[in-house]
Amino acid sequence: MKEERNSKKIGRILLGVFGGVGLTVLAVPFLTPALRRHALPYVPATREQLDNIFNLLKQYSSKQRKHLVDLGSGDGRIVFEAAQQGFPRATGIELNRVLIYYARLKALSSNQSSICQFKRANLWKHDLSKYDTIVLFGVDTMMEPLLKKLSKEITDESVVVTCRYQFPIKHDRTVGEGIDAVWLYNSQTIREQNLKN
Repeated sequence: MKEERNSKKIGRILLGVFGGVGLTVLAVPFLTPALRRHALPYVPATREQLDNIFNLLKQYSSKQRKHLVDLGSGDGRIVFEAAQQGFPRATGIELNRVLIYYARLKALSSNQSSICQFKRANLWKHDLSKYDTIVLFGVDTMMEPLLKKLSKEITDESVVVTCRYQFPIKHDRTVGEGIDAVWLYNSQTIREQNLKN
Protein backbone atom coordinates (compact mmCIF):
# COMPACT_ATOMS: atom_id res chain seq x y z
CA MET A 1 0.00 0.00 0.00
CA LYS A 2 2.81 2.36 0.99
CA GLU A 3 4.78 1.38 -2.13
CA GLU A 4 1.74 2.06 -4.30
CA ARG A 5 1.38 5.56 -2.80
CA ASN A 6 5.08 6.23 -3.37
CA SER A 7 4.78 5.05 -6.98
CA LYS A 8 1.83 7.40 -7.58
CA LYS A 9 3.74 10.27 -5.96
CA ILE A 10 6.80 9.64 -8.15
CA GLY A 11 4.53 9.35 -11.21
CA ARG A 12 2.94 12.74 -10.44
CA ILE A 13 6.33 14.36 -9.91
CA LEU A 14 7.64 12.96 -13.21
CA LEU A 15 4.46 14.03 -15.01
CA GLY A 16 4.82 17.55 -13.58
CA VAL A 17 8.51 17.80 -14.54
CA PHE A 18 8.11 16.43 -18.07
CA GLY A 19 4.85 18.29 -18.63
CA GLY A 20 6.49 21.55 -17.56
CA VAL A 21 9.48 20.94 -19.84
CA GLY A 22 7.15 20.08 -22.74
CA LEU A 23 5.06 23.22 -22.26
CA THR A 24 8.21 25.35 -22.04
CA VAL A 25 9.56 23.89 -25.30
CA LEU A 26 6.23 24.56 -27.04
CA ALA A 27 5.93 28.09 -25.60
CA VAL A 28 9.46 29.31 -26.41
CA PRO A 29 8.80 30.10 -30.11
CA PHE A 30 5.76 32.16 -29.12
CA LEU A 31 7.41 34.02 -26.23
CA THR A 32 10.81 34.88 -27.74
CA PRO A 33 9.43 37.74 -29.89
CA ALA A 34 8.89 39.67 -26.64
CA LEU A 35 12.66 39.63 -26.10
CA ARG A 36 13.41 41.38 -29.40
CA ARG A 37 13.77 45.14 -29.81
CA HIS A 38 10.69 45.33 -32.05
CA ALA A 39 8.46 42.50 -30.85
CA LEU A 40 5.98 41.27 -33.43
CA PRO A 41 3.64 38.96 -31.50
CA TYR A 42 1.55 36.28 -33.16
CA VAL A 43 -2.02 37.55 -33.38
CA PRO A 44 -4.07 35.90 -36.14
CA ALA A 45 -5.87 38.17 -38.62
CA THR A 46 -9.65 38.20 -38.39
CA ARG A 47 -11.92 37.58 -41.39
CA GLU A 48 -12.84 41.28 -41.40
CA GLN A 49 -9.18 42.31 -41.48
CA LEU A 50 -8.50 39.96 -44.40
CA ASP A 51 -11.51 41.34 -46.29
CA ASN A 52 -10.38 44.92 -45.60
CA ILE A 53 -6.84 44.25 -46.88
CA PHE A 54 -7.95 42.77 -50.19
CA ASN A 55 -10.86 45.21 -50.69
CA LEU A 56 -8.42 48.08 -50.21
CA LEU A 57 -6.01 46.60 -52.76
CA LYS A 58 -8.86 46.20 -55.27
CA GLN A 59 -10.06 49.78 -54.68
CA TYR A 60 -6.58 51.16 -55.17
CA SER A 61 -5.85 49.50 -58.51
CA SER A 62 -7.52 47.09 -60.89
CA LYS A 63 -4.07 46.12 -62.19
CA GLN A 64 -3.05 42.55 -61.36
CA ARG A 65 -0.40 42.63 -58.69
CA LYS A 66 2.24 39.92 -58.99
CA HIS A 67 3.92 39.13 -55.70
CA LEU A 68 2.63 39.76 -52.18
CA VAL A 69 4.74 39.44 -49.04
CA ASP A 70 3.33 39.28 -45.52
CA LEU A 71 5.91 40.45 -42.96
CA GLY A 72 5.42 38.43 -39.78
CA SER A 73 3.14 35.97 -41.55
CA GLY A 74 2.23 33.86 -38.51
CA ASP A 75 0.07 30.91 -39.58
CA GLY A 76 -0.01 32.16 -43.18
CA ARG A 77 -3.64 33.22 -43.46
CA ILE A 78 -2.86 36.44 -45.41
CA VAL A 79 -0.64 34.49 -47.81
CA PHE A 80 -3.34 31.86 -48.37
CA GLU A 81 -5.96 34.56 -48.86
CA ALA A 82 -3.69 36.24 -51.46
CA ALA A 83 -3.64 32.97 -53.41
CA GLN A 84 -7.46 32.83 -53.22
CA GLN A 85 -7.62 36.42 -54.46
CA GLY A 86 -5.59 35.60 -57.57
CA PHE A 87 -2.03 36.59 -56.68
CA PRO A 88 0.34 34.43 -58.77
CA ARG A 89 2.85 34.40 -55.90
CA ALA A 90 2.60 35.08 -52.16
CA THR A 91 5.36 34.81 -49.59
CA GLY A 92 5.26 34.80 -45.81
CA ILE A 93 8.25 36.00 -43.80
CA GLU A 94 8.29 34.74 -40.22
CA LEU A 95 10.86 34.06 -37.48
CA ASN A 96 8.82 31.55 -35.50
CA ARG A 97 9.83 28.06 -36.70
CA VAL A 98 6.67 26.39 -35.44
CA LEU A 99 4.46 28.78 -37.42
CA ILE A 100 6.63 28.41 -40.54
CA TYR A 101 6.37 24.61 -40.40
CA TYR A 102 2.63 24.83 -39.82
CA ALA A 103 2.12 27.17 -42.80
CA ARG A 104 4.36 25.07 -45.08
CA LEU A 105 2.46 21.92 -44.13
CA LYS A 106 -0.86 23.65 -44.80
CA ALA A 107 0.41 24.88 -48.21
CA LEU A 108 1.54 21.36 -49.09
CA SER A 109 -1.70 19.69 -47.96
CA SER A 110 -3.84 22.22 -49.86
CA ASN A 111 -1.73 21.94 -53.06
CA GLN A 112 -0.77 25.63 -52.84
CA SER A 113 2.98 25.26 -52.29
CA SER A 114 3.74 26.50 -55.82
CA ILE A 115 1.99 29.83 -55.05
CA CYS A 116 2.34 30.13 -51.25
CA GLN A 117 5.88 30.07 -49.90
CA PHE A 118 7.07 30.62 -46.36
CA LYS A 119 10.56 31.72 -45.39
CA ARG A 120 12.13 31.86 -41.97
CA ALA A 121 13.81 35.26 -42.07
CA ASN A 122 14.33 38.45 -40.11
CA LEU A 123 12.24 41.13 -41.82
CA TRP A 124 14.90 43.74 -41.01
CA LYS A 125 17.47 41.82 -43.06
CA HIS A 126 15.17 40.58 -45.82
CA ASP A 127 15.27 42.40 -49.19
CA LEU A 128 11.81 43.81 -49.93
CA SER A 129 12.57 45.09 -53.44
CA LYS A 130 11.16 41.99 -55.20
CA TYR A 131 7.59 42.44 -53.95
CA ASP A 132 4.96 44.76 -55.41
CA THR A 133 2.57 44.30 -52.47
CA ILE A 134 3.76 44.36 -48.85
CA VAL A 135 1.39 43.63 -45.96
CA LEU A 136 2.18 43.81 -42.26
CA PHE A 137 0.49 43.70 -38.90
CA GLY A 138 3.00 45.85 -37.08
CA VAL A 139 3.47 47.20 -33.61
CA ASP A 140 3.82 50.88 -32.76
CA THR A 141 7.56 50.79 -32.04
CA MET A 142 8.51 49.28 -35.39
CA MET A 143 6.55 51.52 -37.75
CA GLU A 144 9.02 54.39 -38.08
CA PRO A 145 12.16 52.23 -38.53
CA LEU A 146 10.29 50.04 -41.03
CA LEU A 147 9.19 53.11 -42.98
CA LYS A 148 12.88 54.05 -43.41
CA LYS A 149 13.75 50.56 -44.61
CA LEU A 150 10.85 50.53 -47.08
CA SER A 151 11.69 53.95 -48.50
CA LYS A 152 15.11 52.58 -49.53
CA GLU A 153 13.97 49.19 -50.87
CA ILE A 154 10.54 49.34 -52.48
CA THR A 155 10.08 49.73 -56.22
CA ASP A 156 7.98 52.38 -57.99
CA GLU A 157 5.19 49.79 -58.40
CA SER A 158 5.06 48.82 -54.71
CA VAL A 159 2.20 49.42 -52.32
CA VAL A 160 2.28 48.80 -48.59
CA VAL A 161 -0.74 47.87 -46.49
CA THR A 162 -0.46 48.18 -42.71
CA CYS A 163 -2.89 46.69 -40.21
CA ARG A 164 -3.60 47.74 -36.61
CA TYR A 165 -0.91 50.47 -36.72
CA GLN A 166 -0.23 53.02 -39.40
CA PHE A 167 3.00 54.75 -40.40
CA PRO A 168 3.65 58.22 -38.95
CA ILE A 169 2.90 59.77 -42.38
CA LYS A 170 -0.23 60.51 -44.41
CA HIS A 171 -1.78 57.39 -45.97
CA ASP A 172 -3.24 57.16 -49.49
CA ARG A 173 -6.33 55.12 -48.61
CA THR A 174 -7.94 53.41 -45.66
CA VAL A 175 -10.70 50.86 -45.03
CA GLY A 176 -12.29 49.77 -41.75
CA GLU A 177 -12.30 51.09 -38.21
CA GLY A 178 -10.65 50.29 -34.88
CA ILE A 179 -8.54 47.14 -34.81
CA ASP A 180 -9.87 46.11 -38.22
CA ALA A 181 -8.63 49.29 -39.94
CA VAL A 182 -6.04 48.95 -42.71
CA TRP A 183 -4.04 51.69 -44.44
CA LEU A 184 -2.48 51.75 -47.90
CA TYR A 185 0.63 53.70 -48.91
CA ASN A 186 2.10 53.83 -52.39
CA SER A 187 5.85 54.04 -52.97
CA GLN A 188 5.77 57.73 -53.91
CA THR A 189 3.97 58.66 -50.67
CA ILE A 190 6.43 56.61 -48.61
CA ARG A 191 9.51 58.15 -50.24
CA GLU A 192 8.27 61.76 -50.30
CA GLN A 193 6.90 61.89 -46.78
CA ASN A 194 9.73 59.94 -45.26
CA LEU A 195 12.18 62.55 -46.62
CA LYS A 196 10.28 65.26 -44.72
CA ASN A 197 10.74 63.48 -41.36
